[in-house]
Amino acid sequence: MIRKNNKDIAEVMSHIKMILDEKPSTETMLHEIQMMRFKIRPLQGDFSLVNLRNSDLIETLWSLGKLDDIFQKEYKQVAPKDREALFKIYNNFNQKLQQQLNKIHLKQEKPITYPQSLEMEIFKERLLKKKIN
Repeated sequence: MIRKNNKDIAEVMSHIKMILDEKPSTETMLHEIQMMRFKIRPLQGDFSLVNLRNSDLIETLWSLGKLDDIFQKEYKQVAPKDREALFKIYNNFNQKLQQQLNKIHLKQEKPITYPQSLEMEIFKERLLKKKIN
């Protein structure tokens, strides 16, 4: 009998937790974020006031990217019966990180005479793979 080497969902969870708990330096995270191909698109507000080197922003984007990378690699290695549970876990982590991202104070410390709102879109650029027939 041939048995597929499916990963246990608890094993995947511990891997996710270990990666997200053991963060590298801010500079390393920044470099890895650039390699993850994150893009930030301003939608509304004065984007020149944004501090893109904010450590909370860098840490949260890095965590989102790592979570996505792990999910992409592990999803097919988990037993089909556990995939829905893994997706729910991923979704839960992802929502918490996005909520954390929305709470980060991104504006540089400049005196502002009137309240300003800032809206931006953060997304991860994906490269499409060509399928060979």
